[in-house]
Amino acid sequence: MGRVVASSYEENGMSDQVNNAFYDELGDQWYHGDRHAIGLLRAESGIKLDFVRRHLLPGQKVLDVACGGGLVANPLAREGFSVTGVDLSENSLQVARDQAVEGAQFVHGNALQLPFAAESFDAVLLMDFLEHVSEPERVLKEASRVLVPGGLLMFSTFNRNWASRLLAIEALRWFPESPPNVHVYELFLTPDEVRTFATNCGLELVEYRGSLPKFFSWPFWSSVFRRRVHQGFSFEYTSSLRVGYMGCFRKTLTH
Repeated sequence: MGRVVASSYEENGMSDQVNNAFYDELGDQWYHGDRHAIGLLRAESGIKLDFVRRHLLPGQKVLDVACGGGLVANPLAREGFSVTGVDLSENSLQVARDQAVEGAQFVHGNALQLPFAAESFDAVLLMDFLEHVSEPERVLKEASRVLVPGGLLMFSTFNRNWASRLLAIEALRWFPESPPNVHVYELFLTPDEVRTFATNCGLELVEYRGSLPKFFSWPFWSSVFRRRVHQGFSFEYTSSLRVGYMGCFRKTLTH
Protein backbone atom coordinates (compact mmCIF):
# COMPACT_ATOMS: atom_id res chain seq x y z
CA MET A 1 0.00 0.00 0.00
CA GLY A 2 1.24 3.49 -0.77
CA ARG A 3 1.42 6.51 1.46
CA VAL A 4 -1.88 7.25 3.20
CA VAL A 5 -2.82 10.88 2.65
CA ALA A 6 -3.43 13.06 5.67
CA SER A 7 -7.11 13.48 4.90
CA SER A 8 -7.76 9.79 5.54
CA TYR A 9 -6.44 10.24 9.07
CA GLU A 10 -8.54 13.35 9.63
CA GLU A 11 -11.67 11.48 8.57
CA ASN A 12 -10.93 8.88 11.26
CA GLY A 13 -10.50 11.25 14.18
CA MET A 14 -6.80 12.05 13.92
CA SER A 15 -5.99 15.75 14.24
CA ASP A 16 -5.07 17.53 11.01
CA GLN A 17 -2.52 19.55 13.03
CA VAL A 18 -0.29 16.52 13.64
CA ASN A 19 1.79 14.88 10.93
CA ASN A 20 0.31 11.40 11.39
CA ALA A 21 1.01 10.33 7.80
CA PHE A 22 4.77 9.96 8.33
CA TYR A 23 4.23 6.63 10.10
CA ASP A 24 3.37 5.10 6.71
CA GLU A 25 6.88 5.85 5.46
CA LEU A 26 8.95 4.44 8.32
CA GLY A 27 9.38 0.83 7.20
CA ASP A 28 12.24 -0.83 9.07
CA GLN A 29 13.03 2.44 10.83
CA TRP A 30 10.41 1.37 13.36
CA TYR A 31 13.03 -1.06 14.72
CA HIS A 32 16.32 0.37 13.46
CA GLY A 33 16.08 4.13 12.84
CA ASP A 34 18.29 6.21 15.14
CA ARG A 35 18.34 9.63 13.45
CA HIS A 36 14.60 10.02 13.70
CA ALA A 37 12.04 10.68 16.44
CA ILE A 38 10.92 7.06 16.11
CA GLY A 39 14.15 6.08 17.85
CA LEU A 40 12.95 7.88 20.97
CA LEU A 41 9.57 6.17 20.77
CA ARG A 42 11.37 2.83 20.54
CA ALA A 43 13.53 3.72 23.55
CA GLU A 44 10.43 4.72 25.51
CA SER A 45 8.77 1.35 24.88
CA GLY A 46 10.82 -0.15 27.72
CA ILE A 47 9.19 1.89 30.47
CA LYS A 48 5.77 1.59 28.86
CA LEU A 49 6.08 -2.19 28.85
CA ASP A 50 7.13 -2.15 32.50
CA PHE A 51 4.12 -0.01 33.41
CA VAL A 52 1.72 -2.31 31.57
CA ARG A 53 3.20 -5.48 33.07
CA ARG A 54 2.68 -4.08 36.58
CA HIS A 55 -1.07 -4.12 36.04
CA LEU A 56 -1.75 -7.15 33.82
CA LEU A 57 -2.39 -10.71 34.92
CA PRO A 58 -0.84 -13.64 33.01
CA GLY A 59 -2.61 -14.61 29.81
CA GLN A 60 -4.99 -11.65 29.67
CA LYS A 61 -6.42 -10.35 26.38
CA VAL A 62 -4.92 -6.99 25.45
CA LEU A 63 -5.87 -4.50 22.74
CA ASP A 64 -3.12 -2.11 21.65
CA VAL A 65 -4.79 0.83 19.89
CA ALA A 66 -2.56 2.76 17.46
CA CYS A 67 -0.04 -0.06 17.78
CA GLY A 68 2.18 1.19 14.95
CA GLY A 69 5.02 -1.22 14.22
CA GLY A 70 4.25 -3.36 17.27
CA LEU A 71 6.86 -1.97 19.66
CA VAL A 72 4.64 -2.77 22.65
CA ALA A 73 2.30 -5.42 21.26
CA ASN A 74 4.94 -7.88 20.08
CA PRO A 75 6.98 -7.99 23.32
CA LEU A 76 3.77 -8.55 25.30
CA ALA A 77 2.82 -11.44 23.01
CA ARG A 78 6.27 -12.99 23.52
CA GLU A 79 5.55 -12.92 27.25
CA GLY A 80 2.37 -14.95 26.85
CA PHE A 81 -0.34 -12.31 26.57
CA SER A 82 -2.98 -12.53 23.85
CA VAL A 83 -2.47 -9.24 22.03
CA THR A 84 -4.40 -7.59 19.22
CA GLY A 85 -2.92 -4.49 17.63
CA VAL A 86 -5.06 -2.08 15.65
CA ASP A 87 -3.90 0.87 13.56
CA LEU A 88 -4.90 3.04 10.60
CA SER A 89 -1.52 2.64 8.90
CA GLU A 90 -1.38 -0.51 6.79
CA ASN A 91 2.34 -0.02 6.25
CA SER A 92 2.98 0.08 9.99
CA LEU A 93 0.79 -2.97 10.50
CA GLN A 94 2.86 -4.90 7.98
CA VAL A 95 6.02 -4.06 9.93
CA ALA A 96 4.30 -5.28 13.10
CA ARG A 97 3.23 -8.52 11.39
CA ASP A 98 6.78 -9.13 10.14
CA GLN A 99 7.95 -9.07 13.78
CA ALA A 100 4.97 -10.92 15.21
CA VAL A 101 5.05 -14.11 17.23
CA GLU A 102 2.34 -16.51 18.34
CA GLY A 103 -0.20 -14.67 20.43
CA ALA A 104 -0.14 -11.43 18.41
CA GLN A 105 -2.46 -10.38 15.61
CA PHE A 106 -2.75 -7.06 13.83
CA VAL A 107 -5.81 -5.58 12.16
CA HIS A 108 -6.68 -2.37 10.35
CA GLY A 109 -9.12 -0.24 12.30
CA ASN A 110 -10.28 3.14 13.53
CA ALA A 111 -9.95 4.07 17.21
CA LEU A 112 -13.35 5.79 17.08
CA GLN A 113 -15.06 2.66 15.72
CA LEU A 114 -13.07 -0.33 16.90
CA PRO A 115 -13.91 -3.51 14.96
CA PHE A 116 -14.58 -5.53 18.11
CA ALA A 117 -17.60 -6.46 20.18
CA ALA A 118 -18.31 -4.83 23.51
CA GLU A 119 -16.48 -6.26 26.53
CA SER A 120 -13.92 -8.14 24.41
CA PHE A 121 -10.65 -7.27 26.19
CA ASP A 122 -9.18 -7.33 29.68
CA ALA A 123 -7.00 -4.30 28.93
CA VAL A 124 -6.78 -1.57 26.30
CA LEU A 125 -3.57 0.37 25.64
CA LEU A 126 -3.44 3.91 24.23
CA MET A 127 0.28 4.52 24.17
CA ASP A 128 1.45 7.87 22.72
CA PHE A 129 -1.90 8.29 21.05
CA LEU A 130 -4.24 10.69 22.86
CA GLU A 131 -2.10 13.68 21.84
CA HIS A 132 -2.63 12.77 18.16
CA VAL A 133 -6.41 12.94 18.08
CA SER A 134 -8.90 15.78 17.88
CA GLU A 135 -11.46 14.16 20.22
CA PRO A 136 -9.67 12.26 23.00
CA GLU A 137 -12.83 11.72 25.02
CA ARG A 138 -14.42 9.84 22.10
CA VAL A 139 -11.33 7.62 21.94
CA LEU A 140 -11.62 6.86 25.66
CA LYS A 141 -15.33 6.13 25.35
CA GLU A 142 -14.74 3.61 22.55
CA ALA A 143 -11.89 2.01 24.46
CA SER A 144 -14.16 1.66 27.48
CA ARG A 145 -16.83 0.01 25.31
CA VAL A 146 -14.57 -2.93 24.40
CA LEU A 147 -13.29 -3.38 27.97
CA VAL A 148 -14.77 -6.00 30.25
CA PRO A 149 -16.20 -4.61 33.53
CA GLY A 150 -13.24 -4.18 35.82
CA GLY A 151 -10.89 -4.12 32.83
CA LEU A 152 -7.97 -1.70 32.62
CA LEU A 153 -7.21 1.15 30.27
CA MET A 154 -3.58 2.26 30.18
CA PHE A 155 -2.09 5.17 28.29
CA SER A 156 0.92 7.42 27.93
CA THR A 157 0.84 11.04 26.80
CA PHE A 158 2.28 14.52 27.45
CA ASN A 159 1.26 17.22 29.89
CA ARG A 160 0.78 20.75 28.53
CA ASN A 161 3.34 23.29 29.76
CA TRP A 162 6.66 24.84 28.76
CA ALA A 163 8.68 21.81 29.87
CA SER A 164 6.71 19.38 27.73
CA ARG A 165 6.95 21.75 24.77
CA LEU A 166 10.74 21.82 25.16
CA LEU A 167 11.24 18.05 25.49
CA ALA A 168 8.46 16.63 23.32
CA ILE A 169 8.50 19.17 20.48
CA GLU A 170 11.62 21.32 20.32
CA ALA A 171 14.07 18.55 21.24
CA LEU A 172 12.80 16.26 18.46
CA ARG A 173 14.06 18.74 15.87
CA TRP A 174 17.62 17.96 16.96
CA PHE A 175 17.44 14.60 15.19
CA PRO A 176 18.09 15.26 11.50
CA GLU A 177 15.57 12.87 9.96
CA SER A 178 12.62 13.74 12.19
CA PRO A 179 9.61 15.13 10.27
CA PRO A 180 7.80 18.31 11.27
CA ASN A 181 4.75 18.32 13.56
CA VAL A 182 5.31 14.95 15.19
CA HIS A 183 3.62 16.59 18.19
CA VAL A 184 1.49 19.72 18.47
CA TYR A 185 1.46 21.57 21.77
CA GLU A 186 -2.23 22.48 21.74
CA LEU A 187 -3.17 18.79 21.70
CA PHE A 188 -1.21 17.90 24.83
CA LEU A 189 -3.44 16.97 27.78
CA THR A 190 -3.15 17.74 31.48
CA PRO A 191 -3.69 14.88 33.94
CA ASP A 192 -6.85 16.59 35.20
CA GLU A 193 -8.26 16.77 31.67
CA VAL A 194 -7.64 13.09 31.03
CA ARG A 195 -9.16 12.15 34.37
CA THR A 196 -12.29 14.18 33.61
CA PHE A 197 -12.67 12.58 30.19
CA ALA A 198 -12.11 9.12 31.65
CA THR A 199 -14.63 9.64 34.45
CA ASN A 200 -17.22 10.66 31.85
CA CYS A 201 -16.57 7.31 30.13
CA GLY A 202 -17.07 5.17 33.23
CA LEU A 203 -13.38 4.83 34.10
CA GLU A 204 -11.87 5.38 37.55
CA LEU A 205 -8.25 6.30 38.19
CA VAL A 206 -5.93 3.59 39.49
CA GLU A 207 -2.55 5.27 39.07
CA TYR A 208 -0.62 8.08 37.39
CA ARG A 209 3.16 7.91 36.97
CA GLY A 210 5.49 10.44 35.39
CA SER A 211 8.37 9.57 33.08
CA LEU A 212 11.45 11.33 31.78
CA PRO A 213 14.60 10.40 29.85
CA LYS A 214 17.53 9.31 32.01
CA PHE A 215 19.37 12.61 31.66
CA PHE A 216 22.34 11.61 33.82
CA SER A 217 23.51 8.78 31.60
CA TRP A 218 26.00 8.30 28.80
CA PRO A 219 23.36 7.10 26.27
CA PHE A 220 21.45 10.36 26.73
CA TRP A 221 24.47 12.61 26.19
CA SER A 222 25.78 10.45 23.37
CA SER A 223 22.42 10.90 21.64
CA VAL A 224 22.66 14.68 22.09
CA PHE A 225 26.24 14.96 20.82
CA ARG A 226 25.87 12.55 17.89
CA ARG A 227 22.27 13.48 17.00
CA ARG A 228 21.48 9.78 16.90
CA VAL A 229 19.43 7.86 19.44
CA HIS A 230 21.87 5.64 21.35
CA GLN A 231 20.71 2.03 21.68
CA GLY A 232 20.97 2.39 25.45
CA PHE A 233 18.76 5.49 25.62
CA SER A 234 16.06 4.87 28.22
CA PHE A 235 13.41 6.47 30.41
CA GLU A 236 12.72 6.34 34.12
CA TYR A 237 9.76 6.93 36.41
CA THR A 238 9.42 10.25 38.17
CA SER A 239 6.98 11.52 40.78
CA SER A 240 6.36 14.60 38.65
CA LEU A 241 3.71 14.50 35.90
CA ARG A 242 5.04 17.71 34.41
CA VAL A 243 6.27 16.29 31.08
CA GLY A 244 5.43 12.73 30.08
CA TYR A 245 3.08 10.61 32.14
CA MET A 246 1.32 7.27 32.08
CA GLY A 247 -1.99 6.34 33.59
CA CYS A 248 -4.09 3.34 34.45
CA PHE A 249 -7.89 3.49 34.76
CA ARG A 250 -10.35 0.73 35.64
CA LYS A 251 -13.77 0.33 34.02
CA THR A 252 -16.36 0.57 36.76
CA LEU A 253 -18.48 -2.51 37.25
CA THR A 254 -21.75 -0.56 37.19
CA HIS A 255 -21.18 1.65 34.11
